Amino acid sequence: MTRILKPVPGKAVEYLSQICAQYFREIKGYRIVEHSLGNNFTGRIDLLATDGSRVYLVTIGTSDFPHALFRSLMGYSWFSENREFLKRIYSPEEIDITKPVSLIILSQDFPSGSCSMCEQACTVPVSLYRYRLFGAGDDPDISIESVSNPAEEPIPPEEDLELLRKSLGIEEARLTDREIRDFRTAIGL
Repeated sequence: MTRILKPVPGKAVEYLSQICAQYFREIKGYRIVEHSLGNNFTGRIDLLATDGSRVYLVTIGTSDFPHALFRSLMGYSWFSENREFLKRIYSPEEIDITKPVSLIILSQDFPSGSCSMCEQACTVPVSLYRYRLFGAGDDPDISIESVSNPAEEPIPPEEDLELLRKSLGIEEARLTDREIRDFRTAIGL
């Protein structure tokens, strides 16, 4: 069966950008510094964000993953070429442009092996997030989830899992280590 994804309607793009900014601000703790930086011809960054230790260049894909990946790489190229200019525009308190850069790509779907391909081919870290649109076209609900390669997930030491079992009082629940790791990820521990 072939899955056909329709491009996101123009009205939803602005809403999608706002929801993604809210997600990265509230869930990930990033500071959103700028929306729509650059241009479509030389490279555009949908969201410029920071957590104080890194600069995040966020691309929100509204068609397919290859297009979103290309836009992300063009945005990174534009950022690299204009880094000195951006240092003059933004104060270090607002965003330290000299910090390491990471790319974040949001897309509705990813081809198999996207995580490992990005890891092998890109010189900067790339995080992939899937978003899904639900509901009506004029008032969509959006769900965002990380798409990570299981090999990339940090595995906490077993003693941390035992402490977590005790602190949550879930020793008798007989949850597997994997279920606890998934739980920790879901609640942001």
